[in-house]
Amino acid sequence: MNRRGFLWAGGGVLGAGALVWWQRNAIVRAALSRRVNADVRLSAAPSPEDDVCLLTAEQDEGPFFLRGPVRSDIREDRDGLPLTLRVQVVRADSCQPVPDAVVELWHCDAAGAYSGYRADLARKPVDTLLYLGGLDTHLEPTHPGTFLRGAQATGPEGSVEFRTIFPGWYEPRVPHVHAKVFVGGTSYLTTQLYFPDDFARDVYARHPAYAPHGMSPYALGNDLILGRYREADGLLLRGERTGERMVASCRLGVA
Repeated sequence: MNRRGFLWAGGGVLGAGALVWWQRNAIVRAALSRRVNADVRLSAAPSPEDDVCLLTAEQDEGPFFLRGPVRSDIREDRDGLPLTLRVQVVRADSCQPVPDAVVELWHCDAAGAYSGYRADLARKPVDTLLYLGGLDTHLEPTHPGTFLRGAQATGPEGSVEFRTIFPGWYEPRVPHVHAKVFVGGTSYLTTQLYFPDDFARDVYARHPAYAPHGMSPYALGNDLILGRYREADGLLLRGERTGERMVASCRLGVA
């Protein structure tokens, strides 16, 4: 190859590399959305009214956990479909309520942003993963913020109730709510709660707080974190939408 040909070839490689880098998020989004979560057993969370108790499956804590303030209304200034989430904590083997357990919830807003962290990465999967340094790495907050975070201690029946909003989506996740349960200061459960795909699509298409961000390319069948766990017992929330609000309940079973 002569010098001119070498320069042309080198320029072509650099140009292709630049194009790939420029389109990096779209390329990775397409690959991630084609994933298939095979053999994941995702079952509905028992309701406190059900005569069913099970050991709630564990899931990743994720990079955005911060201890939230003690409160029942965690919305602050976030817009979205109002969601009342009722949680009961029980012993999985006996179904006995666990009083004085601390239930901690946190999730993203309608735009896919978590309080305390950068909001510009929600639609950039490559940039997000590079910024996080790995799916299992805890990320220190970059600024103050507490929206959509909160904790409560359970009463005699092991129950708490939170007022929040339906979570948005971000790359590369379906809508989900993070939950931790502490008993006597010790963490007994770390998990994530999910929603039916058709319900999420309806919210994203029709509610004005979510519509500007478009439809998520991710579903329960290709969600990156859900696919890492074969056992996902008791993690699918059964909710009812009445007008412009949603009510959901779940029973979390701990050892």
